[in-house]
Amino acid sequence: MTNIPKLSEKILCAILYSGLFVPLVTYIPIGWIIFANVRRLPMKDFIKYHCYQALLFNMIAFFLPNLFGLLVDFISNLLSITVIFENSAVLLTKLGIWVISMYGIFIKIAAIYGIVWTLRGKYTYMPPISQAINHMLR
Repeated sequence: MTNIPKLSEKILCAILYSGLFVPLVTYIPIGWIIFANVRRLPMKDFIKYHCYQALLFNMIAFFLPNLFGLLVDFISNLLSITVIFENSAVLLTKLGIWVISMYGIFIKIAAIYGIVWTLRGKYTYMPPISQAINHMLR
């Protein structure tokens, strides 16, 4: 029964997923993990799982659109070098902007999913992220 999260722990873990809505919250998991390790505080599996998962989720949410934008810009610049593909470069740039905006919507839905399920006291499952965290915490 000691591994059942309290309401305050559920709220703490739910706040960790709100890094997209409040950017300063992104650094809370790092601070909490360092604080717990320095003080040698035992962390419940629920808190540890959600700290690591929220940290990885926020990293992916912030860095993936920038990498995709760089890739689209690089390909657009390569296509615009030749006069023949100049219209393709403009089309690719518009498509890239659309994909990044859809990605933003998807990430916000995933963050809301993480917040809701964490408040319910459940482990969230985000396929590539959760698999990496489960493998790391074994």
